[in-house]
Amino acid sequence: MKYRVFLIQSLLTLAASLGCSDSSNAVSTDGTDSATDATDGTDGTDGADGTDGTDGTDGTDAADGTDGTDGTDGTDGAGKTVAVSDAITADTTWTTGNTYVLESHVFVEGGTLTIEPGVTVKGKAGTSLVVTTSARLEAVGTAEAPIVFTSNEPLGQRGPGDWGGVVLLGSAPLNVEGGSESIEGFPAGGDRTVYGGNDPAHDCGTLKYARIEFAGFELEKDNELNALTVGGCGTGTEIDFVQVHLGADDGVEMFGGTANLRHIVISQPDDDGLDWDLGWTGTVQFLVLQQNGLVGDNGIEADSNKNDNDATPRAAPTLWNTTWIGSNAAPGTAGKTQSAFLFRRGTAGTIKNAVVAHFTDFAIQVNDASSTDLLASGELAIQSSLWWDNGDKTDAVVAQSDVDGVDVAALVAAAGSGNELLDPQLTNALDLDAPNFLPKAGSPALQGGETPPVGFDTTATYYGAFGTDDWTAGWAAYPAD
Repeated sequence: MKYRVFLIQSLLTLAASLGCSDSSNAVSTDGTDSATDATDGTDGTDGADGTDGTDGTDGTDAADGTDGTDGTDGTDGAGKTVAVSDAITADTTWTTGNTYVLESHVFVEGGTLTIEPGVTVKGKAGTSLVVTTSARLEAVGTAEAPIVFTSNEPLGQRGPGDWGGVVLLGSAPLNVEGGSESIEGFPAGGDRTVYGGNDPAHDCGTLKYARIEFAGFELEKDNELNALTVGGCGTGTEIDFVQVHLGADDGVEMFGGTANLRHIVISQPDDDGLDWDLGWTGTVQFLVLQQNGLVGDNGIEADSNKNDNDATPRAAPTLWNTTWIGSNAAPGTAGKTQSAFLFRRGTAGTIKNAVVAHFTDFAIQVNDASSTDLLASGELAIQSSLWWDNGDKTDAVVAQSDVDGVDVAALVAAAGSGNELLDPQLTNALDLDAPNFLPKAGSPALQGGETPPVGFDTTATYYGAFGTDDWTAGWAAYPAD
């Protein structure tokens, strides 16, 4: 027995000297560590029960370190709860049936992290999953088995800000001096959080059929992690069928780049729903935002560059078929001033075929001379959309600007804009627990919109994110805690 212990210790020492990572700090929440429930494949033993490999535990189950994974990066057999604390530096798979618990800010520094359908990833306080510019994420769930990123707190005790969220970093262009910078939400310094470059097609990976819940936190003022942070990702990135729910800061923030968004649900964010800046020029189709009356500022908060409003590339995304639902509180009574859109600091952009309804204070705010000039010139355009019950008004677009003499409402409602004051007649869009964003039969939202151009779903000639098909069915959810 002493010889056997000595042999195992010797083998572990040899592995460490060869550069293998130590699995002793990867303790799963079921009380086992990666050295006792995973085989090492070097001598036919599994180090736990004295078997010699004749029971099939001889290192062929991919949990033996022969694929470069030792357990600390989350690789384990099916049906486990696995703690993840170390950086991921090689191709790694998180397996269907497992739950992965983030113990720290986990950086994917190299290779591809593949997350299989049905996996649950839980974040402890002060943790996040960060995919750096030298790595990729392939997190592809299904409508029947979505991937869920959520809080590690017990059911009934979960809340916004329990953990940090998901961060994707790429090398697509930004409009900052030098072309790159560190992502928000982390202390300054360190190469792993730097993003931006000159590759507009950069591929950060795929995030599809996934929910991100109870995430986001503030490191310091104006330095926060959002539920989903996308920095400098390019057109090779696919973000589709993704929900962010009850985040403590913004729902989705796009820092520069050219990445596109499709089929996005942003439910009850603490701050803004969709936030963009630093020259983002991607596209969006089929996005719905829902606020509640306690938290939430703007459906969209849009900047180009706060330090240089005319920096290039100028932020100018294109959005088709979006639905923006406010909290329906009486003006001045929500927890924050709430509006559908806030454009400022040189952003341009185009929004068409939108539904904008029930925002407490304003439908739209356009601040700074740079963005008001762009609104007047048409480079910032909100057209062919339905507006209803914003600022408690059904007969006007309630708008404001901090620039004297600018009539934002008149610019939005100008002849030829295609904007109309009509009740979209949505089924149950204000329900926070089980919303239904589809238009009712006979709704004016079901027809009459413009035809989206090539590159979008050209059949979506209706207003809002939904026609008669509920693309959220089966995978979206709205837990209170």
